[in-house]
Amino acid sequence: MAEAASCLDLKASFFQVYLPRETRHHFRCRVEDGTLVELTRPLWDTRPAQKFSGLLLLRQSREVTTVVRPLWAAPHWCVSTYGCDNIRIAGSKTDVTLCEAQVLRNADSCHATIGEDRESGATQYTFLWVQFDHTHRAVFLSDKFVRSVCAMSALNSLAIAEMEVMASRFLPAAAILCTRLCAYYFFIKAVRRRLSALNRRIVLETSPANVPPAAVGLGGIATRDREQS
Repeated sequence: MAEAASCLDLKASFFQVYLPRETRHHFRCRVEDGTLVELTRPLWDTRPAQKFSGLLLLRQSREVTTVVRPLWAAPHWCVSTYGCDNIRIAGSKTDVTLCEAQVLRNADSCHATIGEDRESGATQYTFLWVQFDHTHRAVFLSDKFVRSVCAMSALNSLAIAEMEVMASRFLPAAAILCTRLCAYYFFIKAVRRRLSALNRRIVLETSPANVPPAAVGLGGIATRDREQS
């Protein structure tokens, strides 16, 4: 485990910054009529925007020079973790402080804001439902996570969209406990999207789902687990 970490909270203004013209081909998508469009900036009020921003930040942290100039890239000796609108920078306390300062300068240069309530070079903090303790080299689930789980309804009474939310909340726990859950989460997400497309009449019930065989197997296991809960 790293010596310390800094946690930054990105505000909505960060996602209103226009994407550099030479990088916009990385942010293409098709609208409902099939037209291919190229985004000029991430749309913060949509879930895909969080994924687009995550892709950009991950590429920045890995110093992909075809996307990010070395001047703006995060140093390779720090580990950057991105989740929705939060960034965690881990490494030695000195390196983390330098990297955090660079991120703040980058944000200021494009008039984007980062929340004032942030952890700087901390050894104990909460990030994405997980409590980190660098001093004792330990991680455990936060009180907020435990409260959210206690407030959940029984599994066999959840709708598919609620199951997706539940699975996403359990992903940090699965990572800590080394339990396989990520595949189930993406299967549930695929089912939810399929049902949404059916409800909006984008596809028919007889339309092929193109689901990989592995996902079909996971669906059978998930159904049995749900019935037994």
